[in-house]
Amino acid sequence: MLVLQSIILGIPQGALYGLMGFGIALIFRSVGAMNFAHGNSGMICVFVAFSVFKATGNLFIAALCGIIAGFILGVLIDRLLMGPIKHLSHGGMLMISLGLLMIFEGVAQLAWGTDYLQLPEILRGEPIIMQFGASKLIIPMNDLLITIIAVVVSVLMALYLKYAKLGIATRARAQDEVGAKVVGIDTGKVDSLVWGIGIALSVLVGVMIAPKTYVHPAMMGNMQIYGFTAGVLGGFEGLFGAIGGGLILGVLEKIVGAYISPDYQMTIVLIIIIIMLAVKPSGLFSRKSSGRV
Repeated sequence: MLVLQSIILGIPQGALYGLMGFGIALIFRSVGAMNFAHGNSGMICVFVAFSVFKATGNLFIAALCGIIAGFILGVLIDRLLMGPIKHLSHGGMLMISLGLLMIFEGVAQLAWGTDYLQLPEILRGEPIIMQFGASKLIIPMNDLLITIIAVVVSVLMALYLKYAKLGIATRARAQDEVGAKVVGIDTGKVDSLVWGIGIALSVLVGVMIAPKTYVHPAMMGNMQIYGFTAGVLGGFEGLFGAIGGGLILGVLEKIVGAYISPDYQMTIVLIIIIIMLAVKPSGLFSRKSSGRV
């Protein structure tokens, strides 16, 4: 029963890891470089959401404003910083992302301080309790809603990438930039859109984890590591591999915490990264690797 309870608690967490990994993978597939400022880009916009919440008292409006701010921030990062050098130096793009990581953390500390601030849960209420003899399974209502939101967002992204004109253009650009340009796709517009969606997803994850982690400048650090791990586990070459990798990671993390110790959860994550890169660098759900780093 403890295993089943760990799975129930791990699925919502894994869904968030998967969304985080999906945003990272989406940018990687389009641009070809990892965004090490992905977590902090989302964090700075979670602070925007917190400020709106304090002014309005409405969590939905606050979350929407934060997500919109994240999309705009992603577009600006691409247009002003990444776009001019993306065909010149991937190393330069990595350095810019590392610089943004530190800049956003510094801006958050200057603007909002280092105190731990509170955003409420999306859904409050008594947990669902299922009785099985002397054992119980507990499903927190907020965790259930987080899982539903993550599934809905994943389905919407799948439909967007498969059927929407810009979604098809995004997949074409990810597969072959030159070929996409030949058939008339504006790859610059696609890249900006990808950056916007990627950062917006990071903000969404940040808003959903904020009730547990609180809102503070370092709130997304571990989440970014878990997002990278979900991508490595599932495979960055297939965008939705990160979703599956995140779910596996979330469940594994809870099982490790239940049977070994919560203190070893991050250690297990790092071991997973090392093993996957050594044994199957393309990930569990990818057939091959393009070799981009």
